[in-house]
Amino acid sequence: MKILHIADTSIYNYDGIASYINELLECAYKDGAQLLVLSAVPINPKNLRTVNHNAKVKEFRYLKFISSDKFILSLPGGMKKALNEFEPDIVWIHTIGLLGMRAARLSKNKYPVIYTKHCFDGDLWCSHLKIPIGFQWFFKIVAISVERIVLKNSDVAFYHFDNTEKICSNKFFSKFKYMPPPLNERFLNEKSYKNGNQNNKIITIGYCGRLDPEKGIEQLFKAVDIYQKKYNRKNIRLLLIGDGPEVKTLVSQYTFVKATITGFVDSVIPYLDQLDAFVLASKTETTSLSSLEAYSRGIPVFTTPVGFLGQNPYKYQNIYNFNTAEELASLIYEVLNIKMISTAHPSFELDSSIITFSKLHQMVVRKYL
Repeated sequence: MKILHIADTSIYNYDGIASYINELLECAYKDGAQLLVLSAVPINPKNLRTVNHNAKVKEFRYLKFISSDKFILSLPGGMKKALNEFEPDIVWIHTIGLLGMRAARLSKNKYPVIYTKHCFDGDLWCSHLKIPIGFQWFFKIVAISVERIVLKNSDVAFYHFDNTEKICSNKFFSKFKYMPPPLNERFLNEKSYKNGNQNNKIITIGYCGRLDPEKGIEQLFKAVDIYQKKYNRKNIRLLLIGDGPEVKTLVSQYTFVKATITGFVDSVIPYLDQLDAFVLASKTETTSLSSLEAYSRGIPVFTTPVGFLGQNPYKYQNIYNFNTAEELASLIYEVLNIKMISTAHPSFELDSSIITFSKLHQMVVRKYL
């Protein structure tokens, strides 16, 4: 089985779908698939993080606008040759940029084409590029227009979130199939939890992933600062599992907040198991693997109303929605101080539709064999 993935720079851990694609590639490789990834050249080669897959990667150049590392357009020249030489059994598209659009058009009626929608792209672009509200309509229209081209040339499309309001108006919506975000099996293994919270013990709340501004990391610092002042408590610390440009500024800005930043780590489970609560503050990350991973370890999740868990707060145990730092501070107090967490977190069973990356790969292979 030959699978071609179109992934832009996401395989280099620059955005929220990096873990998803890397895990998917690695599981496919272990199942015996031959893999090729078409991606843009890394934007910052000096800042690359570990890439945990065994796929071959072909890189395409890009144009950079306004001297911004975030405002780029990939140039898919030579893609037709790459497709013909590899002769894939499946073309799997993870981006609606120029790479994704070109791959969809070239593959139509020649190879089975799968498209995965990981987020509301127009919203993410505006957040990522910090576009003023008055100009956001343009980026959202462009995102919808490009996605329609990809969908028109795709056989099937997957999405990972329950709120379909923003994609139902698309005339190609019938091609979308619901696919829950898959997990790596290791997050479902035996868990090693701390003792339950006491009012006089240190509370550890945290986040896992790329520490970029659009992840809403400042919400965590604000909430801890509010919590300490409002409830006159110093029994709290932040544990941020990851790296990124945002934290140095925040640490210097919030000098009274105790924060530990791990930097990039190969195994996040030992750090997740130190948490009393996981916080997802992003307002755009509809596919948050990190929150699912934390929840599968039995950790309470505080989340904005986005993503798989954020859109289903009443469907699962120990999911708490918030919109502001003030609300998050109140949750920290009410859930982690007033409501006593048991000495060992229960093993929460995710919805039966949750699958692993290996199962996802097997389902796709069986469909197109």
